[in-house]
Amino acid sequence: MVILTPPETSFIPGRDELLLACRELSAIGDVAALLESIPRLGAGFCGARGGQLVEVDEAGIESILAAYGAPLAAPAEAGDALVTIPIPRASGLRLQLVLEMVPGAHLQPVELSQLEIFAFMSASALARTTLNVQLRASQAIEGALVGAVHDAVITLDGDGVLRSLSGSAETLLGLRRKDAIGKRLRDLAGLLPLALALSSGEKKPEVVQLACGQVRLRLSRCDGVLAVRMVADSHAAAFRAGEQDVSGGARHVIDDLLGDSPLIRRARETAKRMADLDIPILITGETGTGKEILAQAIHTASARASEPFVGVNVSAIPRELVESELFGYEPGAFTGAAPKGNPGRFGQARNGTLLLDEIGEMPLEMQAKLLRVLQEKVVQRLGASSPKPFTARVIASTNRDLEAEVGAGRFRLDLLHRLRVVHIELPPLRERGGDIRLLVEEQLRLHSKKLRRTVQVSPQVMEAFEAYSWPGNVRELINLLEGEVSLMPASTNVIDTIPSVIERSLRRATPLAGSCGPMTLESAEREACALALQEADGNVAQAARILGVVKATLYSKIRRYGIEQPKARLGRPRKPLAEHS
Repeated sequence: MVILTPPETSFIPGRDELLLACRELSAIGDVAALLESIPRLGAGFCGARGGQLVEVDEAGIESILAAYGAPLAAPAEAGDALVTIPIPRASGLRLQLVLEMVPGAHLQPVELSQLEIFAFMSASALARTTLNVQLRASQAIEGALVGAVHDAVITLDGDGVLRSLSGSAETLLGLRRKDAIGKRLRDLAGLLPLALALSSGEKKPEVVQLACGQVRLRLSRCDGVLAVRMVADSHAAAFRAGEQDVSGGARHVIDDLLGDSPLIRRARETAKRMADLDIPILITGETGTGKEILAQAIHTASARASEPFVGVNVSAIPRELVESELFGYEPGAFTGAAPKGNPGRFGQARNGTLLLDEIGEMPLEMQAKLLRVLQEKVVQRLGASSPKPFTARVIASTNRDLEAEVGAGRFRLDLLHRLRVVHIELPPLRERGGDIRLLVEEQLRLHSKKLRRTVQVSPQVMEAFEAYSWPGNVRELINLLEGEVSLMPASTNVIDTIPSVIERSLRRATPLAGSCGPMTLESAEREACALALQEADGNVAQAARILGVVKATLYSKIRRYGIEQPKARLGRPRKPLAEHS
């Protein structure tokens, strides 16, 4: 810093002038206005004829951010009349306050100290203003993102103050955004139960009773901000909206798909990633593996959770009624039609999720109409003159091998491609190893809670469970345990008798070992797969039908057991399926 101290005059600013200048700095809330004010206040503070706020880059090149008063003379002309005051680093900027003193003025050490205080206050004001601007921008972005989602979402800071809420949350809670944001949740009418639930130091409750009814909570926390997603009972929501009640409704979440086996973990991870993407999903797996649970969980985890979840079993609809049930009809469209018409399952789903269960059973002529609906995103009701757009997400599920169905001419390849944008395969229970023990323990825990006493299984029964093939998969396991617990005497808490259906199955499997002693379940499974492939002359699809599994399952067995596929031999007639039964 170069300072000229001519002997003629002296300007000594007082403490009041410094306080006034600093007070004005602290009152400015805009970064651009603050930058303009620093040279003005600095020049006026010390009686300079002009001033500049200069930014210096890493190469030492200066650029003027703001100026006040008369233009500064060039350094060669001004001599030592230019005074440079460095401003401490603020918001990443290297700033200097350059002042040109009036002729004959000079600065005393106390004046330099006060200018350094002014420079420090300028840096503090810049840091504060920049932080406030960033915070307001962050809050605006957060509010815009929360407001754009379909679900009812609110965000709270660490003090329980409401920072943002979506439009659906406004409707659900009966709030207005302008009246609620910035207030503590507990101070808002009717939301004290929610505030108390969220402030609980223990595990947060999943359901809270509010004025609008029971609300299911989903919580996530990031950088001190708590995001609360609220899902009201779908029937109550439909009733409040004055619309037709929707059958079904999603009750499950992704964590309800229990298991630690790799395929189950992969299914859960895929479901989480795909939940908020508006693309079709195809879920395949044997009967009882949990396809509908997974579909409901995807819906619940998505931004559509506050909208209806509508599941329809295609195989349960009479062939001649499939079109009217799915797409709906206008009043008087046909004899016997409801006087008010029918919106169909696509119409009932609205902005939610439509599950087409057992899609492999859909009649071939209906597949072409469904393909057009999925491609063009419009539905035309029977008797209507023009189609209407639909916005529901479509999930399809089946226990059939659709590729084999395409090969047999029973399913359209183009529809398969349209439905299978994302494919999630649920493995059968017999391929999930230790998951059987986990599922048994979870079901017994639930039964213990209902009965208010601990229910267990003996080691030999658990061993039989793990050796059993479970053709009905998880559904069979749940139903079997429910029956065993119901028949269990009140005097005992342990299931110590192997269920008869499992005992008979294991007894039938034992002779497969022949004279070589008992055969393990894995050995029997490997031998069955190898024999089926041999009988099918190497055709995997045919062998899978012989075994009663999907082709993907058989491929998994081939890789697992290292089975060598026999090469297909031309001219060999294949045996009909009936001979393998």
